[in-house]
Amino acid sequence: MPETQRTTQVAIIGGGIMGVAAQFQLAENGWTDTILFEKAELTSGSTWHAAGQIAHAVGSRVMGWINKTSIDTYKRVEQETGQSIGWHEVGGFRIATTDDEVDWMKSIMGVGKLLDLPMELVGPEEVARINPFYRVDDVRAAVRTFEDGHIDPSGVTMALAAATRARGARIERHNRVVGASRKGDMWLLRTEKGDVLTEHVVIAAGSYANQVGEWFGLKIPSVSCLHHYLVTDTVPEFEGRPELPVMRDNAFGGYIRQEQKSGLIGIYEGHVCPTVWEMPKGAPWAAENELFEADYDSIGDFLMVALDKMPILAELGIKRVVRGAITHTPDGGMLVGPSGAPNVWLSCGSSIGLAWGGGAGKVLADWMVHGETEINTRSFDPRRYGNFASDQFIVERTKDEFMRRHDTPCPGKQFNALRPLKRHPLFDRLAAKGAVFGEVAGWERPRYFADASEVEQIGWGHQPWHANAMREAKATRNDAGVIDLCAFAQFEITGKDAGKLLDRLSANRIPRKDGRISLNHLLTEKGRFETEITIWRIAEDRYFTGSPIARATPDFDWIKRHIRPGEDVKMINRSDNWGMLALSGPTSRRILAPLTDADLSNAAFPWLSGQEITVTGVPCYALRVSFVGELGWELHAPLDQIATLYDALFQTGTAHGLTDLGSYAFNGMRMEKAYRASGELTTDIGPFDVGLERFVITKDRDFIGKKALQGRDPAWTLLYAELHAEDVDIHGGEPVLLDGKPVGLTTSGGYGYTIGKSLGWLFVRKGTPRENLSVQILNRQIPVTVHDDALFDPENLRLRSDDV
Repeated sequence: MPETQRTTQVAIIGGGIMGVAAQFQLAENGWTDTILFEKAELTSGSTWHAAGQIAHAVGSRVMGWINKTSIDTYKRVEQETGQSIGWHEVGGFRIATTDDEVDWMKSIMGVGKLLDLPMELVGPEEVARINPFYRVDDVRAAVRTFEDGHIDPSGVTMALAAATRARGARIERHNRVVGASRKGDMWLLRTEKGDVLTEHVVIAAGSYANQVGEWFGLKIPSVSCLHHYLVTDTVPEFEGRPELPVMRDNAFGGYIRQEQKSGLIGIYEGHVCPTVWEMPKGAPWAAENELFEADYDSIGDFLMVALDKMPILAELGIKRVVRGAITHTPDGGMLVGPSGAPNVWLSCGSSIGLAWGGGAGKVLADWMVHGETEINTRSFDPRRYGNFASDQFIVERTKDEFMRRHDTPCPGKQFNALRPLKRHPLFDRLAAKGAVFGEVAGWERPRYFADASEVEQIGWGHQPWHANAMREAKATRNDAGVIDLCAFAQFEITGKDAGKLLDRLSANRIPRKDGRISLNHLLTEKGRFETEITIWRIAEDRYFTGSPIARATPDFDWIKRHIRPGEDVKMINRSDNWGMLALSGPTSRRILAPLTDADLSNAAFPWLSGQEITVTGVPCYALRVSFVGELGWELHAPLDQIATLYDALFQTGTAHGLTDLGSYAFNGMRMEKAYRASGELTTDIGPFDVGLERFVITKDRDFIGKKALQGRDPAWTLLYAELHAEDVDIHGGEPVLLDGKPVGLTTSGGYGYTIGKSLGWLFVRKGTPRENLSVQILNRQIPVTVHDDALFDPENLRLRSDDV
């Protein structure tokens, strides 16, 4: 007979490493009234067949932190429970055979420096000394790590489960959740053993996440891809010697390590991505401990390269092939955090579950329990996908990600599948003018303009397009430039309570007069950044906001969620059907004036104001702001009329030197003006950490996060700095050093094309001296000079220009 209805604070769906680790971390944070539901046995989905590697040599600080946190968590749980986790701390080598790969290895050294991970950059001789069986004739360099390795998937999951049960949480095996519905402020889960009423739900369902998500009105961008690894017969030469490190090599798209006294070879095919249970169908509920037949035709060429790399394995038989389903997402990042549905959280879409599980669980638990996380979470926030993520996009882009998983992750790397995904009316015009595009939330945005059909070269150092961006920036500073920013989040918020809503969300006051514009930061209850928006007051009961397109879905949901019952507020999301052109430069008023009846003078249309005007017959929201620090206007208009607007600007603008502007030049000009962007406004800090005190008004008003903000003692200082290098720039995430020791990291940077200086933002620990600082780029310590203000027009005279 079914049990009577029960209640719990958190219900977790899925008993793989992601779900079990999330439950453990919740218990660690005091939330022990939780139930984990697993339809079969723990690990029986994808976890049990994982190869179990955990690496330190990764490409970003956040993923290094995730992996480090996982290892530390697993070791601690083993010591606490006495349950073996099967940890083999053998270290590893990540191999470089090309110039770009060598640069990548050098950049990885920066991650090690930031996180205090023991590693060193070595040559082929050291690789051969530690692993004499690996062929090194084409090895240019390698990163050697020491405190990472591989783990037993079942052992570590069971250890976490034991520690979780010891803290009072519950795990129910052989009890499948079969549906869910909303009941008041709670979720009612239907299980095979009765209904459960819960405040929070965590979807950690792995290959089943798609169909579980449907119960909550969610489309979860996760695809089950098939991955091979092979275990050879016993290798006699492995007897009597220390276990070999894990070898990672892009030459064959995978890894080789020792498995007891055998070899283990993992392959990610670079030419095909076999998938199963594609959306929207999802994995069959009857699937359990599922494996698939090996496809040697698919992996054959890659396997031959791997055997050539480690020829000691070439003459041995293969005693076991594991080909199982592993979840991947369109950008390769996992899905951890709020889903968008009330109190529904995700911990899924993980392609490296053992490496990520412990760290992901901590992120999720911190977010749920404390409302903030220890580290910036935007790269795996599930809400980063907007409505462009159709079933086709999710499947095809994920296949692209899988096949390019072992490409060198150079700065500027793009995915190729389904490009262009969103072809707005300017796309063909810009392409014909030589636009080289980058994708932003499904939209195409010009990075720079070149000869037609040019393919962008990418890498850590200055690329050939550097000269193109310089021409665009200088032309804009001298005359005018226009940039396509149709990929932009645009909301209209109306009603008699609209201003009241925005004011209680904003750390800064919203505009008090019709027509005025303000820059506002929306904070969490903990006083940290949720987002940054521009607010234009059209009328007392009508407002228009703008923010980066990647924030369109989470920002809209965030604002809407804070509308109180009975308030008169309506929201319209114009992000998909409106576009925006940003016209900037000394001649921009002369270009725009003949196209409108509006008075564009300083007296009639001052800086930081907006008006509804008509430009060449197109109704526009015209805002006098400029992110490049010039006289200029943002022109927001219906997307189906944006081409008319663009053509008209060039009809009058050609005589005034108007040029097309790409995002590389745009970013460089932003850095010259010392404007902060999303890299500086992350989820782990607040306004006082980044010098934005002037945008926080606390007197005689209340807003979300005010109390926490006033009680915070900032631990960081943001510095604006000049990098003394001729060939490289700051990208973000590099270590900041004081006398060679890490004291912080960079957040973003770029080349200031019109002043000829490389610039960047640096986060350093509070109290750090401003002298003797350097930034580690490509394993070089490059000195920086800290500046107090923008290096271009610090008094904002050009923004206020009355040029006619």
